[in-house]
Parts: sequence; structure tokens; C-alpha cells
Amino acid sequence: MSTYATTLFQYCVDRDFQNCHSICGNAGQCIPVPVGLTSARAASGYNCYIYNENTLCTGNRGGPVTYDDRSYDLAIYGWDDITQSIRCELA
Repeated sequence: MSTYATTLFQYCVDRDFQNCHSICGNAGQCIPVPVGLTSARAASGYNCYIYNENTLCTGNRGGPVTYDDRSYDLAIYGWDDITQSIRCELA
């Protein structure tokens, strides 16, 4: 059985899902992200956790970011522009 990377997460550098990019990977994989995330949402069927200390998915963890509970402005939670990595799991 083959495993293919799929779109897991969408991050945006501006509030309210403006200037967005998609991240592909596999469930359970730690994925480094560019610093500057301001809004975010997981793909349908995934719960994603964000980490702010490094690109290894360790340290402080926020979330989960889900598809239904989208984070239009991460600044509300103190996570604006500090996320460095994500890890998504099947919901």
C-alpha cells in the first residue's frame, strides 16, 4: 500500500485567510513552516497542532487547529507570527 502526501494545513500570512499557502505531508509528520503565520486551518478530517519553539514539533504546543474551528487570527491566542512547526493527525 502506497502512502501519498496530502494537503494537511493551510496557513496565511494575513488575518482572515488572506495571502494563503497550503502545506502537504502525511499524518503524524512534523513539518517546519515559515515564520509569519497569522491565520490557519486544517484540512477536513485532520486536527493540527502548532509549535513555537523550533521546527521539530517540541516545546510549547497550541491547538488543535481544525477545519471546523478555523483560526482567523492567531494573535487572539498569542500565536501570531511565532509558529515554527506543525503536526497533523487524523481526526
